[in-house]
Amino acid sequence: MTRLIKYEFYKLFCKRSILVVLILFSVMNLFKINSEFHSYSYLADGNDSCSWNSVYWQLYENYRGEITAEKINHLLSIYQPLADATADMTASTAKDNPDMMTGNIYSDRNILEKYYVKPMEYFYHYRTYALKVAERAKENAAVYKERGQTYEVRKNSVIYNLYSGRNIKAFAYEEMYNYYLNYDFSGILVLFLCLYGVIGTFVCEKETQMDMLLLTNPGGGKKTTLAKIAAASLFVISVAVWFSVVDYIGFAYFFGTEEGGNLPLYAVSNFSTAAVNCNLWQYAILSALIRAVGVWTMSMVFLLISMFWRNTLVPFVADFGAALCFIITGASQSYFSNIWLKIINPYSLLANRILFSKTEFIGFAGYPIQSFQAAIFLGITVGVVSITAMMMLSKRNSYCRERRIKCLDLCTK
Repeated sequence: MTRLIKYEFYKLFCKRSILVVLILFSVMNLFKINSEFHSYSYLADGNDSCSWNSVYWQLYENYRGEITAEKINHLLSIYQPLADATADMTASTAKDNPDMMTGNIYSDRNILEKYYVKPMEYFYHYRTYALKVAERAKENAAVYKERGQTYEVRKNSVIYNLYSGRNIKAFAYEEMYNYYLNYDFSGILVLFLCLYGVIGTFVCEKETQMDMLLLTNPGGGKKTTLAKIAAASLFVISVAVWFSVVDYIGFAYFFGTEEGGNLPLYAVSNFSTAAVNCNLWQYAILSALIRAVGVWTMSMVFLLISMFWRNTLVPFVADFGAALCFIITGASQSYFSNIWLKIINPYSLLANRILFSKTEFIGFAGYPIQSFQAAIFLGITVGVVSITAMMMLSKRNSYCRERRIKCLDLCTK
């Protein structure tokens, strides 16, 4: 079986066209990441002595690491005079002031405020915020216990355990991770590449009627179908992991650093209510795995749709339409409060910040299930059901069936 899977993998996916598209999409992805850096980061202004990039990293050595009262007071002693001097907007706008780090008083105030004061303030006060959430959940659990509402007791207990002890002790650069966690472009490339790759898994042989001939081979029929599904699964998972690696390396390269990976996930403000407690680099690995699950689920659906047709064009249009529906509804569902819309769409696994950035629950048999857990379970279930349907719809091996009939005839004589 292993040899058959290997053969199907090489036959279906080790083609020049697949390789060309993979390289093209990878290059496009890197250009997009570079564009993200230059479009949104204020540290993309060069490396001269007065640039924000140079000034930021000069100051960084003074404030990185454990957040202490001494560091906070030192930062405020620099920032507060600048804030006071520019409060009424009457300060000089000269860009060559030798007393200013960036050459301009407004620019000095802005870089300190954006990259040091506000992040450090958020980090410092997050412990208080998390403690309030945990205490509120503990109080709610006690109230609901008196009322006999078991589900609410369990849900608030999960929230208490999740938020209790949350704390951001150290200051570090987290801008790269902020943009990395909110980057979805590569997910679309992955989906379209996988669509292009798996669309011909069954159709190509049907177009040439080779599928009928394969039924007369001992390795044909359901055995070949299973090998094709396994090969397609290996392909889409490999593509998903590849682009996750390209994303991480691309962001680290263009932003010039991997600094901040040891910060907790909720250190990124968009993930202040994160559904998991892990570091940023740990979440990068978790996100890559969940993305692979989402791509695999959608690819199994694509395979199931393509199995009904003998012409490549029809299943391609159908699968492309399904992919667009996944993307469009998935891109808009982050703005919806309906949790079920996120869970049932496997695109939410591909762009999984939709699931992990908020602590949300659904009820199942009286137990609270976090939305990302439900989405993973449902995604795997949809994939397994699709595979089961493909195996049931595939034809049996005629050669083996004829041999069994002959053997039975000989046994009865």
